[in-house]
Amino acid sequence: MGTVEGRVHSYHYEMRTEEVGVKIKLTDILRVDVAIIVRYYNHHLHAIQTSTLLKTSTPISCQNFFENNADFLRSVLFDPRCSYCFIPEIVYPASQKIVNMIQGALEFGGDSESVDSECKELPLNLDIIVDVVADVECDEEEEEVETDVEEEVETDVETEEETEEDTEEETEEEIEEEMEHYAATIPASAVAIDSLKTFSISPFLKMETEKCSICLENVGFREDEENVKLSLLPCEHVFHHLCIVKWLQTSHTCPLCRYPMLVSHN
Repeated sequence: MGTVEGRVHSYHYEMRTEEVGVKIKLTDILRVDVAIIVRYYNHHLHAIQTSTLLKTSTPISCQNFFENNADFLRSVLFDPRCSYCFIPEIVYPASQKIVNMIQGALEFGGDSESVDSECKELPLNLDIIVDVVADVECDEEEEEVETDVEEEVETDVETEEETEEDTEEETEEEIEEEMEHYAATIPASAVAIDSLKTFSISPFLKMETEKCSICLENVGFREDEENVKLSLLPCEHVFHHLCIVKWLQTSHTCPLCRYPMLVSHN
């Protein structure tokens, strides 16, 4: 059994599906492809190293998933290959968050008892990301906090404790901000970029007002292009194709809403 080489800082959940807006029934099958990914954060080097602990694919009926989502998630999180990263207390809040994400992406409707109604299988990709701060960095930060407290002059015990707590909170905030920044600089995978939906015009956009938020030019017009090629992200934000391709080569998140695109996990 493995161990976490550091301190677990936070958990993140990313869900992707190509079936956005599709009406599903409780009898339909969800094909849940789960990846457990650890991001090791080196505070000193300002770098993030990713490692995939587990990949699994499980078919489960929608009804079974929504009725027993905590049990489903527990069976994944406490697989021996990754269980050392999790504690039982996170199962319920994590399952609720994941259920809300799925309910937000899929639309329920249709008569499950209809004779002509066939069961569909809908693929879902679920990434569970564990952010870990290296032990060495944690020790250095704790030593710095202790030194700062010891250098305080003529303060009582209560003041020293408050100072230590404030310093720890500031350190936590700094680490979280830096982790978010460096996580955002992870590029999207070539598969994600190649799978972008592209078109020449967008019938659902007001072309005279909508602008590409990357280059700030009108999304339906460019001086050097007669037929402008546009791309649509899964979050339904539209950009010039060349603009968003360049963007995704340096960041895997949508520039408007930070929707996460697929990344390469080594």
